[in-house]
Amino acid sequence: MSDKWVAEKLAAAQSRGYLRTIDLFAGCGGMSLGFHRAGFQSVAAVEINEAARLSHEKNFGRRAAPGHYRSFSDVTKTTPQEAVAHLTDLEEVHEAVDVVIGGPPCQAFSRLGRAALWRLAGKDHAHGEDERATMYHHYLRYVAELRPIAFVMENVREIGKFVGRNIAEEIAVTADEMGYEARYCLLNAAWYGVPQLRERMFIVAVRKELGFVPEFPLIRHDCDIPVGYSTSRSGTGFSQVLEPSDHYVDHADAEASLKPAVSAGDAFADLPKITEHLDGRRGKGNKRKIDEQFRYTKKDSEFSREMKQWPEFEAGDTFSGNVIRYTPRDYETFRRMPSGGMYPEALKTAWEIFRERLAEKELQLGKQISEGSPEWALLRDSIVPPYKDHRYPNKFRKMSKNEPARTVPAHIGKDSYSHIHFDSSQARCISVREAARLQSFPDAFHLEGSMNTQLTQIGNAVPPLLAYAVAHSLRKQIDRASKSIVDTDALLDAAE
Repeated sequence: MSDKWVAEKLAAAQSRGYLRTIDLFAGCGGMSLGFHRAGFQSVAAVEINEAARLSHEKNFGRRAAPGHYRSFSDVTKTTPQEAVAHLTDLEEVHEAVDVVIGGPPCQAFSRLGRAALWRLAGKDHAHGEDERATMYHHYLRYVAELRPIAFVMENVREIGKFVGRNIAEEIAVTADEMGYEARYCLLNAAWYGVPQLRERMFIVAVRKELGFVPEFPLIRHDCDIPVGYSTSRSGTGFSQVLEPSDHYVDHADAEASLKPAVSAGDAFADLPKITEHLDGRRGKGNKRKIDEQFRYTKKDSEFSREMKQWPEFEAGDTFSGNVIRYTPRDYETFRRMPSGGMYPEALKTAWEIFRERLAEKELQLGKQISEGSPEWALLRDSIVPPYKDHRYPNKFRKMSKNEPARTVPAHIGKDSYSHIHFDSSQARCISVREAARLQSFPDAFHLEGSMNTQLTQIGNAVPPLLAYAVAHSLRKQIDRASKSIVDTDALLDAAE
């Protein structure tokens, strides 16, 4: 292959007006959406979850030129050549894609995922044997064969500490051997305008021919990150990755003037209240209409306007996804819980409600109900959640209106207790639309599937605004290098 291939690839991108991406382990498209806004075009996606794959296809297939987008299911059964075969303007497979993006499965890396795997396997360190911990090998296989000018990989912070190995460093070293300059850094979504505290490790690699070391986007929002998040302590990140860590960047730099963090209240500013579950108009047994349209309120915020005016994903006068889970046992507990309260507070509140209801029932019956009796147990079970507070302290959490929400997990597809609405008068967990807002998905972004399926897709996604910050920064760096390389190459051709 000619040593001029990087310049030729950059020139082709300049000619067509955009850089092409392929999204591996794409999910519903959070990463692709951020890159799309930064001027990249998705030409292929690989995602094994059918609903998420269809969501990606619905959003990006229609925005690509005819014949310039396809989606695939299993990365282990789809070759790089097959993934780009629909691009008929190619002479060589390496001409197809400029940037590879994506986030290999994180379940084996994350603390929550590790615990689940240990329980299933019945032994410690079972996560080291989980095939999902090696899916990044397939990602690197695509990089090796497609030869992009850059790649961006996203994962949980635990990728720096996995069964005694720093996987992020291993990937960076492998990238170096493949001809890329790579760096990795732990970023918090709240730094980039996402109304959520969410830490993710980003590995950014660029071809050495481009002549620069990749940098990470400047922090734009000031956020008081609580203890428990590594990004709360700049300069101590080496405690989050194992040696060697030669390619690790310990926190991104910040702009001179920072905006305030975007809060949950900002995220929900124009969304109408949901209270029908409290007066019996809607509840268990009533079919949810996830596509039902609702009107925005007259309230607004800079963030809510952005969610309605996202370029090429502009919303109209109405929105969908204003549906919730019905959990009548918990409504009064949600209402009385303090802001920021977690499961111990929820359990304490529920027992207080139970004792009140028990006293009312005893007064009504004119007799005492014995503790442990069937009648006592039936009343208790209708009010008090069954989970142990010492095992599940994070099982419930009532959001604070004036702060970013805590991390939205994929588990929100099974229950939403981790994100109880801050407005006590609504006494509920967040809706699909609210979960999407916390992840910074614009209102016009289409999600396939049922309520639970959509929530899982949202929780699994890369926040689009975080992806946009990384993509925009990378695009500026590539453009600067591209101008120099393409112009120099043209001069050399003229001299010949």
